[in-house]
Amino acid sequence: MKGEVCIGKILMRILNEQEEKVIDKIISAISDWIQFEPMQIAPASILSFPGLEIRQHYHRVLQDGREINLTCLEYRTLVLLASNPGS
Repeated sequence: MKGEVCIGKILMRILNEQEEKVIDKIISAISDWIQFEPMQIAPASILSFPGLEIRQHYHRVLQDGREINLTCLEYRTLVLLASNPGS
């Protein structure tokens, strides 16, 4: 599954291994001129916030105890943002 979405200043793209290597080389080459802030999903099994719980092992999101249905992209975006609060 390939695709991309732009959310504000965040661009997410699913890459194959070859594409990742090319991107890594480009980032390395331009890192002297542009500051990048790497973001990675934290390996927590449950992310909890007031009124919201993300159960990563089950790919479930609960809001006030009720399950919320999200697309795969919505779920991954939520996990990324919830794993990096303040970024």
